This record gives sequence, structure tokens and C-alpha cells, in this order.
Amino acid sequence: MLLACGKTSGTLTNQMVSATFLQLINCISTEHDSSFLASLYKCFTDSLRVIGGPGALTREFHDGVMEATKRQLQLLADRRKARAGRSGSDLEEEREDLALLEEMEDFALEDMGKLLMCFDASHPLLVAVSSVKELGFNRWDSDDEGDDDG
Repeated sequence: MLLACGKTSGTLTNQMVSATFLQLINCISTEHDSSFLASLYKCFTDSLRVIGGPGALTREFHDGVMEATKRQLQLLADRRKARAGRSGSDLEEEREDLALLEEMEDFALEDMGKLLMCFDASHPLLVAVSSVKELGFNRWDSDDEGDDDG
């Protein structure tokens, strides 16, 4: 919103843009909360559109967000692999909590994918995003569940 207001009013400076993207990249790189991570990716994508798209982003910020994204993909993959390695009885007790957690991760992965699509519709990391999504234990959840009632 700050960037949009600055652009509309003609007061947007390179310092404002740099400070915004630097903070977003730092936060994306270190965030552990998947729901907040999704918000950060959405904010980055929206900010990118305000400044004129991926071509307006400096190489430093492009490389920074790509490294942060790779890091987050690895962390999400590791978390999902760890959950998949747990025994069935452990998972059954925490099924709802884990399903919600995984749903939040899916939102983050979706917003991550949207950002990558802004850079390139066939960005190589989009395959990694899909692969991490497939690691989820929650694949047993389907739209057919509960249809036995009638």
C-alpha cells in the first residue's frame, strides 16, 4: 500500500522501493509461520506489480527472493517429509491440527507459485513448488469424504 500511495502521489523513491523489498526478502527468508509466509509472498507480488513488474526489480532483489524461496521450499519439504515419516497412530491423534497446518503451507506454496509466475510462466522452481505440495500427508482428504450420508 505504501508503494502504491507513493506511486500515485509521485513521491515514490528508489530508497522506499529498496527498503520495502529488502525487508520483504529478509522476512520471507526467515519466516516460520506458513500463513504469514503466504501474506509475505502476496505482498511481494503486489509490490512488484506496483513498481512495474519483474523488469523493474534489481538483480540483487531478484536473486534475494529466489534464494529465500529456495530456502522456504526446502524447509517446507523437510517439514512434510518429517510428518510423513511419523507413525499412523501419531498422525491420527493430530489429524485435524496437521490438516490445518498443511492447508496453511499450501496457501504459502500457492502464493509462492504466483510470484514465480510473475517472473516466468515456466519458472523452474514451479516444479519444486508442485513437488513440495505433493509431499503432504493430507492427500487422503477428498471432496467425496462424508458423502455417505445421502
